[in-house]
Amino acid sequence: MSLLTAKLSSRFSQWFPHFRSPLLGVAVGVVAGFGAILFDELLHLALHYFIQLPVGYVEPSQGAAAASLSGLLHAHNWLLILIPALGGLASGLLVFLIAPEAEGHGTDAMIEAFHVHGGYIRKRVPFVKIVASAITIGSGGSAGKEGPIAQIGAGFGSFLGSVLKLKPKERRLLVLAGAAAGIGAIFRAPLGAALFAPEVLYREMEFESEAILPCVVSSIVAYAIFSQFYAQGALFFPGPVNFTLPTELLPYALFGVVCAAAGYLYIRIFYGARDYFFKKLPIPRILWPSLGGVLLGLIIFFYPQVMATGYGWVQMAMEGKIFWQTMLILALLKILATSCTISSGGSGGVFGPSVFIGAMLGGAFGFLGQKLAPGWVINPSSFVLVGMGGFFAGVAKVPVASIIMACEMSASYTLLVPLMLVSTISYLLLGKVSLYEKQVVTRIASPAHMGEFARSLLEEMSVQEAVTVRPVTLIPENMRLGKVVKTVVDSPDRYFPVVNDQGKMTGIISINDIREVLFDQTVSNLIVAADVATPNAVRVFLHDSLQEALEKMAVLQVEELPVVKEESPDVILAMISKRDIISYYYSRTKP
Repeated sequence: MSLLTAKLSSRFSQWFPHFRSPLLGVAVGVVAGFGAILFDELLHLALHYFIQLPVGYVEPSQGAAAASLSGLLHAHNWLLILIPALGGLASGLLVFLIAPEAEGHGTDAMIEAFHVHGGYIRKRVPFVKIVASAITIGSGGSAGKEGPIAQIGAGFGSFLGSVLKLKPKERRLLVLAGAAAGIGAIFRAPLGAALFAPEVLYREMEFESEAILPCVVSSIVAYAIFSQFYAQGALFFPGPVNFTLPTELLPYALFGVVCAAAGYLYIRIFYGARDYFFKKLPIPRILWPSLGGVLLGLIIFFYPQVMATGYGWVQMAMEGKIFWQTMLILALLKILATSCTISSGGSGGVFGPSVFIGAMLGGAFGFLGQKLAPGWVINPSSFVLVGMGGFFAGVAKVPVASIIMACEMSASYTLLVPLMLVSTISYLLLGKVSLYEKQVVTRIASPAHMGEFARSLLEEMSVQEAVTVRPVTLIPENMRLGKVVKTVVDSPDRYFPVVNDQGKMTGIISINDIREVLFDQTVSNLIVAADVATPNAVRVFLHDSLQEALEKMAVLQVEELPVVKEESPDVILAMISKRDIISYYYSRTKP
């Protein structure tokens, strides 16, 4: 029986590393799922008490009559200027006094935690983010839900990794799993979110492939929990959208160009507002969100459609109940509103506003296109859905995730082909311009992977390439200690091979070896070099890799090692130091 137990224990030990990541993903998904519910409820309460009761404004719901929409737009109330300003003030005080990293859109904070901080996020950040974002969006701020919910999930992933004392690599994966879980739940897009978190880290087409499995598991769990609390179903209902004729690809290709141009404008205004307006103001930073709220209020006083998430109006665009001219204006105003809200330091995400901008842009293009070329643009409402994914694919550098999320949020894969085309064109035309500042270009540019790539490169470089040929100070093994001390003091070297009468190395002396007897004159003529030398000195061979050389130095805790040939291991050719290795590495890797 004990033998069977031992075998089972051994088998479990072998399999556990494979299951550990998914099991931790389940734990992160549970917390992210309930976190998404908590945030959604807080946001509904904030909107109810900050906007709906004082102003009487609510977003339209699916199937709302077109005639009833005009009544929602005539709620011009001066409170629409005051409430966002007060919300910005409260959010600014909360963020800048308690957790400054919670400002702006939380996805960038998650990306930075992955690349720079080893997946570490302060415990207070998710709590501050969830409250600050609920206040910002609930008071009319133009921001999305994904930023705060990503930080909630990512924050718990970081906390779990710290409690379990996981390595930074594993903690980073849990951070991504937490972000994917929260986004997948709140946007009803588990697969798209599971790909978004590993894809959003880089500006080029790269994924953090090791994170995909834990992200999938955590996203499924969070989505299941969220769906138990809220009715299952899509976020949007596009109605009868279709793609049938190959000739329709031409207007979609042109729309991809429009998405790229609008995306470039969006990013420039978004960061331009921060760098050239808010940063130039002679007021404390803590007051920026309040001023941003005032500027936002001046916009939503006339166009309340661009406040908060605006998803109800996206649904109206899908149903064709908004004029194309109005949709174009709303797309441009949403860019300004989002810049006022988030660029000023307000708390919230940028995915939600990007969905709104892309949808309105698509609606304007589709319905105008049908008027100008009805034979080419057959289904104008289809452009609304395609715009949601295509626009975000370019500005966020996440083409794959955007395509899938757009399909999941609308529960329709009918427009997969035009979505792929528009997303690809938008992504390629925008190049390295991105809405996320903390993205790095590729994995090799990420500090999180620097050690891995450095090790890989060092394994391909040999000692023979890096060694610098210079005179080596050799010490005969029968040299008196007094003369050894003088030789060591007069030499710039730190390590000195000891050789016998035939010139073959029998040991090595370092400054540390003679430090204790350095000033002891009584033994200077009694002790010889062989007495203080370290025998059987470790060597490196010409064909050893630089990684092997560094590992030998690390084990011995030395800075230099003698270099020899394999066929004559006792004949010193040169000394190689860590400095030689580092200098050669940077000479090979610098651009």
